[in-house]
Amino acid sequence: MPEKNVPADYSEMDPLEAKRFDKMVRENFMPAVISTVKQLVEDYGVLEGIGIDIGCGTAIFAVELCRHSKLKIHALEKEKAIYQVACSNIENEGLTDRIIPVLGDANDLPFDSEFADFIISRGAYHCWEDKVQVFKEIYRVLKKEGIGFVGGGFGRYVTEEELNRMKNLRDHSLKEGAKAYSSPETIKEVISKVGISNFCILDDPAGYWAEIKK
Repeated sequence: MPEKNVPADYSEMDPLEAKRFDKMVRENFMPAVISTVKQLVEDYGVLEGIGIDIGCGTAIFAVELCRHSKLKIHALEKEKAIYQVACSNIENEGLTDRIIPVLGDANDLPFDSEFADFIISRGAYHCWEDKVQVFKEIYRVLKKEGIGFVGGGFGRYVTEEELNRMKNLRDHSLKEGAKAYSSPETIKEVISKVGISNFCILDDPAGYWAEIKK
């Protein structure tokens, strides 16, 4: 896997490739991670309770969110090689009491109904073959008055230079998959099919998010 390429398909990744992927994300996308967490804190205050990061990758985002919240985060990843790197990162950061790695599928979330106060999924939406089913699961697992946040935005605090660089890298790497992050109307249609009425699309130059409230 090239150093400067985001994998479009994670299913064939071996442990060495997963470590390279972790390194690539740190070197190329940390501004988006930091910016998005800062945006969440500004919009929602210090988040508390139970959180879920769906499609957590190597848990880089979960670690940053943990540092700036009071959430206990369940970091869910489907692909075993990436999950194993996530486990190592969580342990190396000394956050095993705050972040729980979970090997699981977004189509069938391994959590009870009304389990989580906050659910986020950043940059995994394009991987979901049955997007309607995943949103059904997100809504099922959210507590009443819980918040779901799904999309691929880079956060409103990235510089224009950072935004252009990261968008170009993502779009070049994901090719057709990148279109999922430039079509807010499409995700709106998906959520409407689920029957969720209390949601809005937050769209700005740094990318869009679907915010769901229960």
